[in-house]
Amino acid sequence: MKLNIDREEFLSALQKAKNATEKKSALPILNNFLLFAKGGKLNLKATDLENFLSLTVRADVKEEGRTAVNADKLTGVIKSLSSATVNLELKEDKLTVSAGRSIFKLTTLDPEDFPEFPEPTTSAEFPALDLLKAIEKVEYAISKDDARYALQGLYVHEVDGKTHFVGSDGHRLALFQKNATFPIELLIPRKSLRVIEGLLKDYLGAVRCGKDGSFAYFSGEDWQLSVRLLEGEYPDYLSVIPTSFNYEVLVRIDALLEGLKRLSTIAESSAFPVKLTLSNYTLILEISDPEYGEGRDELDVDYEGEVLEIGFNGKYLIEALDSFDAEKVWIKVVDPDSAVLIESDDKEKDPYTCVVMPMRL
Repeated sequence: MKLNIDREEFLSALQKAKNATEKKSALPILNNFLLFAKGGKLNLKATDLENFLSLTVRADVKEEGRTAVNADKLTGVIKSLSSATVNLELKEDKLTVSAGRSIFKLTTLDPEDFPEFPEPTTSAEFPALDLLKAIEKVEYAISKDDARYALQGLYVHEVDGKTHFVGSDGHRLALFQKNATFPIELLIPRKSLRVIEGLLKDYLGAVRCGKDGSFAYFSGEDWQLSVRLLEGEYPDYLSVIPTSFNYEVLVRIDALLEGLKRLSTIAESSAFPVKLTLSNYTLILEISDPEYGEGRDELDVDYEGEVLEIGFNGKYLIEALDSFDAEKVWIKVVDPDSAVLIESDDKEKDPYTCVVMPMRL
């Protein structure tokens, strides 16, 4: 194997592929990239046995060949170089990387040990920007608790002609809806979302999608990703979204976020209890920490009605509000013990909804 390749294009592919490697695996080959030079292109593969990623980069291939090389070391070397073009050459069991006056010789492994990849099949398309936005809006709410297996992923399916993207950890729920059909039901693991995000950040156009058995497939112009889906049935999330309310208040997101973040400065951790008191045209935010003291902030709001006192995990409120694109949200409450609905005041511009369970203070 011998080739010349653009450093920036190569580095971009390496950084995307690193998300699909496994550093702590007992199998050393999973810490490596598989490089395959052929026909004017360098094919780069990475896998952790849950994600199988293949990327293609243009290259001036002088001799075809393939090898496996440590992912971290190769990425670090390419990132450190200053030349516009990088030369790669496989000599016996070493991959020589040279650029300008710099030369590195990296140890390689037998490419025959690299795992076989699933054969992708696609049957639908979805705009890359919409898929990326959906992940960014919903990912924060996905469970990190190993015991709640089905909640450890992003749930995607179609409801009444709209595509629902759902994340929940049992204490809060995030739902992004897109007015488009998507005839595939998917439960995508959290780590795979990071891989997909890396691929979509600079990608325009549509992503081709498919499903076959336990795998989902995503492909773009110069990449293909196979994802091992989570098994199990996702809970009936629609049944936990309240539909009738006794209290409704319209709040500016920036003002509420600023108030919550000010109170968080005296909290012991990022997860902190905060009390909201709603009365005529006023929303009061309060925090009380036995070790560090108390804080209070007051906002003007569009509300007339009975006084309401309700407690929340402040971190949950901040993360939910940070995901909105609108300027104002409706906070809708049944009672201080029931799930609270937060949604945009402009559902067409920002079709995003979140549900947060209150907490007793």
